[in-house]
Amino acid sequence: MKQRITLTLLLLGSFAVSKAQNYVIKGSLQGQGNEKIILRGIDGPITVEAKENVFELTGTAGDEPFVTSINTSVDRNLYLGGGKSGMYQPSLPLEVVLTKGAKLNITGTALGINMASVTGDALNESFTQFRKAEEKYILEQVALQKQMVEARVMGIPDAMKEIGPKMLENRKAMMASRKKFIKDNPEAFASLYYLSTTSRDYTSDELDAAYKGLASTYKSTRYAKGIVEKIASLKLIQAGGPAPDFTKLDINGKPVSLSQFKGKYVLLDFWGSWCGPCRAANPHLKELYSTYSSKGFEILGISSEKVSGQEQAEKMWKEAVEKDGLTWTNVINNEKEMKQDVVRLYDIEGYPTQILLDKDGKIVARWLGAGGKALDDKLKTIFN
Repeated sequence: MKQRITLTLLLLGSFAVSKAQNYVIKGSLQGQGNEKIILRGIDGPITVEAKENVFELTGTAGDEPFVTSINTSVDRNLYLGGGKSGMYQPSLPLEVVLTKGAKLNITGTALGINMASVTGDALNESFTQFRKAEEKYILEQVALQKQMVEARVMGIPDAMKEIGPKMLENRKAMMASRKKFIKDNPEAFASLYYLSTTSRDYTSDELDAAYKGLASTYKSTRYAKGIVEKIASLKLIQAGGPAPDFTKLDINGKPVSLSQFKGKYVLLDFWGSWCGPCRAANPHLKELYSTYSSKGFEILGISSEKVSGQEQAEKMWKEAVEKDGLTWTNVINNEKEMKQDVVRLYDIEGYPTQILLDKDGKIVARWLGAGGKALDDKLKTIFN
């Protein structure tokens, strides 16, 4: 009898330990109603239906902090013309950190779920502080995106000239805000995570210094290891590392390889028809191409379209190339059965990204965002 009781207690104890390792997320979002809440869990998506704005999620966590996202089935997409069957830009989800035994509370609105408050542990509270620090820039970005869509739907041709630069300036201000948060909060897990996701906004020396300025608390995580790898990668780029070769189809359906441009300075321009800052940068690229193309300068545009289906992607891409008057070689990264993902190959984290190569195909410089004055100065030095 004692053996049975002991075994029962052991089993109950094992169950209690297992249950304690589960995270529990309770939330209340205004406007959520009875719509679905979707969490990208470690073992796949977890979906629950809210009841009068309230929901609860639970699941298992790993041995180290895992950053994932929560979204709502409430329609928050930004439609870019053509109604809900046309091209759209998905709204941002809410980022949360999952750990064993975490008990989290989420409050906010369904439409603004990406800016909701998450409390319950230091890791998620640092993310909430980070969101508050950049909230005004997020709101301005959304407002500018809506203006851009309205202008596009109304057929206002010059609107991009006004809105595009504002989007670029807002993005620069947001990046400055993020860098300040990271520097001012070295103990926060959010600082390490967002340093890993914004590493392309730093030179190798700046990234190295920012990483060394963080506390050692979370430096054994995958996110810290990713930063260390980025620092090594950036140092290789700054040292003139070779650009990986690739082959894509141009606007006429003909294969184009990067290697065929050897002997010329080449600017790789990663962009998309949906990207306001990319389109705003095109007039200046046209000026640069007109000035330097006869001296051995080429631009290779690489478009990534945020639509489902290759046919729709090609349509949006070709229309943008024609409308913006882009006369240099353009290829698209949206093949149905993609053999080479150039965006992944070059570790592109934002648009536009511009990479300048020398005559031997080695990387001279890289910019997240339009190269602007830095690109101008570099080309003047090369050709003058």
